Amino acid sequence: MRIIIVAGFLGSGKTTLLLAVTEKLVKRTGKKVSIIVNDFGAIGIDGRIMEKYGLQIMELSSGCICCTLGPDLVRTVHEIDLNIDPDLVIIEPTGVADPQAIVHALQKYPYGVIDLTTMVVLDALRFDAIERALGMQLKAQLRAADIVLINKTDAANDGSLSKVADFLDRISPSVKKIKISALNGSGIIDVVDAIESDGFRFRKSS
Repeated sequence: MRIIIVAGFLGSGKTTLLLAVTEKLVKRTGKKVSIIVNDFGAIGIDGRIMEKYGLQIMELSSGCICCTLGPDLVRTVHEIDLNIDPDLVIIEPTGVADPQAIVHALQKYPYGVIDLTTMVVLDALRFDAIERALGMQLKAQLRAADIVLINKTDAANDGSLSKVADFLDRISPSVKKIKISALNGSGIIDVVDAIESDGFRFRKSS
């Protein structure tokens, strides 16, 4: 089973990205996709929206899936595996989640081998404000990433994009980077191609 974690701060565009990428991926490949969302108050994905795309939804409330619901996440993945048997599971945690903690939880998955890929959605438009307010959390997210999706490139100016590039070169110089606009669809095909490719590092559960 393939699992992709899509992390990023509130407002970074994760939900819009998920809808766009999953729609194109399903149309192109016919793969069965399940999405696990952490409904953390008002910031979770609206299950009704996702169901319009024919996707299976299992919402986790009561806290952040990377910490308080770690064991429940593993159980949820197992239930999805047994009952839905998807080709791909996408997990969208809360904006404050540390994706590395989710990876650690899933590496304890006792029911078989899973492939894990971590994508981090980076908001290029609000990059300065996010770095100032949440610098440590931002670095932790980026260091856990296999792929960084630099979002809102259609709205960010050249100066902001240059700062983002310099920051990534310092923090994660070797990580795969894809420039996108989830809103207007630019770069979405590149994300789908990356998901389908076998070219980047996977972590295997023990």
